[in-house]
This record gives sequence, C-alpha cells and structure tokens, in this order.
Amino acid sequence: MHTAKCRKCGVLLYYPYPQPATLETKNDERSIATYKDFYREYHTLSSRLNHENFTAMYLFTIEHPERILDRIRILDYGAGTGQFTLICKSFIPWSDIYSVDINDFALLQEYDTSTKQIKWKDFENDTMKFDFIFLNDVFEHLHDCEKVLKTLKDKLDPNGKIFIATPKQFWIHPVLKFLSKNLYGKLLTGTVSISHLQIWSRKSFFYLINQSNLAAEKYSEISQFTMEPDEYLKNMGIKNRIIIILGKLFYRLAGSIARNKIMCVLVNKGPNSND
Repeated sequence: MHTAKCRKCGVLLYYPYPQPATLETKNDERSIATYKDFYREYHTLSSRLNHENFTAMYLFTIEHPERILDRIRILDYGAGTGQFTLICKSFIPWSDIYSVDINDFALLQEYDTSTKQIKWKDFENDTMKFDFIFLNDVFEHLHDCEKVLKTLKDKLDPNGKIFIATPKQFWIHPVLKFLSKNLYGKLLTGTVSISHLQIWSRKSFFYLINQSNLAAEKYSEISQFTMEPDEYLKNMGIKNRIIIILGKLFYRLAGSIARNKIMCVLVNKGPNSND
C-alpha cells in the first residue's frame, strides 16, 4: 500500500491511483461468479449493520414526512448488491428507485425487484433527472471525485440533493502513526481495501465540494461501522490478545470517542455562485 498525505486530499491510501478499468471485474463467467461469491460473503457479514446504517442515511437526507407523499425519483450510485434500494422502497414503495454500479452484475437477484438498474456504460449519457442521489460508502472508491460530483450535479432536478457518506480521518490515525508505523499500517489494511483510494478530512472534503460548485445543506460526523470488531481485527492480522481486547473496547466506546464517518447532504450552488 502506498500512502501519502495531502492538504487537499486527506490521506491517499493508494498513489498513484489505479485506473478505473482496474477496479472493474472482467466480464467473463468465471470472474463474475467469483465476484458474486465475494459480494454474498461480504453481505452475510455486513447486512445487519448496513441495514441500520442505510436507514439512518435515508432518514438523514429525506427528513420531512410530507416528502414521502410525493412520487420522487432516487438514484443509488455505486449500489453494489442493492440493499439500500430495498430500504428506500420500504419507505416509499410508490416512488422510482434506480441503481447503477461500475459492475452491473453486483446487484443481487434478491434485490433487483426493488430497483430499476441503469447499465454502467449507459449512465453518463442518460438524461434522467433525480430528486435524490445517494453515495453510501462510495465516495472513497472514486478515482476522480470532482468529475463524478459534477456529473451527478447535472443529473439533479432543480431542487435535488446529493447524499454522501464516507470514512473520515480522526484522532486514531495520527496517534497510531506516531506510536507504531506497523500498527498504523495494520489499521489501514484492516479497514480498507484496494478499491479504497482515500480517507477524507473535513478540510479536504469541503475543498472538493466547493470545487464542484456544491454546498453542504447538512453535515455531520458520526461513529459508524459496517462489520463487527472481530472482522476488522482479523483483516488487520492482529493476534496479540491485549491489542484484541483494546480493539474490541474501542469498538464498543466508538460512539463516544470516535467520529469515523462523514454524512453530508449537498445542494447545487448555482452556475454563478462563487461562495
């Protein structure tokens, strides 16, 4: 893993970035089958926490009860298995929920009845407009975040909104880097994968939002995980029993002592805004 620190970009986990094509799965039967097996295994580990997280993301963004009486159009960008689309459908069954992912076949068959899938190759030129676009734990995977935001901004209805949830740097990163470069490396290894390209700081996040001519209507820093502590510790390769105990204790107390996730609702600043 190549790591670097940048004022505008936060912690770059992989630099130079892999090209987008390297993040796609080969379109052959064996590769697709392997990818689907991976996603099913990941879903088994993360579906309960994701259900809670996705529900919180939805309610954070669509908070006015009267909006659910409208027939609105939602896009789940980077939808993966499609679990979030099912959650949206449970709140607003009469609305239109769409999904798109760099790998079209990531969508699980069990969820495909809750969404209208847009094929990746067709998405950029698709003229459809949306009331809400969600990027749930997707922002950190993007090769060119500014380009994606500008593309999505053009796909919003005039009063449309973009939601982003993404991992955030917090005090544990500089502390571990100072105390133990080895343990710091294990932390990054255990909490990200090759497709995670950066961890954002508040400053770098707002810099990019401003560059994209968007404004934060709502912003929050929270504690949120997608897996149980044993999975993180296993992925980190931690075997020391004391560190395992400390890791699990940290996980239990994270709601009070850590803010590892950004949640933000963005709106269009308008073509003539220089704010």
